[in-house]
Amino acid sequence: MGTFTIERIIAVPPPQVWDAVTDWAGYARWMPLTTMRLDQGPTRVGWSFAGLTGIGRLRLCDVMRITNWAPPSGAGPGAFRLVKVGHLLAGWAEVSVQPIAGGLQTHLLWRENIVIRPIVLGRLLAPVTDRFNKALFATVVEAMSAEAVRGPGGNDSGRSDQGQNASGR
Repeated sequence: MGTFTIERIIAVPPPQVWDAVTDWAGYARWMPLTTMRLDQGPTRVGWSFAGLTGIGRLRLCDVMRITNWAPPSGAGPGAFRLVKVGHLLAGWAEVSVQPIAGGLQTHLLWRENIVIRPIVLGRLLAPVTDRFNKALFATVVEAMSAEAVRGPGGNDSGRSDQGQNASGR
């Protein structure tokens, strides 16, 4: 039940990357077979959201709660932390955006730990799920990064009904 880390250098300032990685409704565009359910209002500590992944009644609900929320100020750094509080998945994610190249580029650091409950089952499945999760999130982070560079426009077909950008600004 490993922690994985994904890093990217993205050719836009931190606020643009932040807007992409905190577009909670946008996760439906990047995660296969996923729809999003979001709390009302702006993202803040204690705010929750869930990704529902699957087909029909066969769905996995990944419920997450924000525990640290520090959006970038100007072209400065930003970070958030969330914990997974659902019945099937536990774990956490820590995401930060750091300015580089005089603030014209961003170093994105995404660290995540995903644990299947019950823990005994999670330990048995970890050799397969850890590799799968890192590969999946590498693809997701790549899509987020590309969207940060080109801007969100165009295809909104994956957005949830509450299609808000939860950048907190």
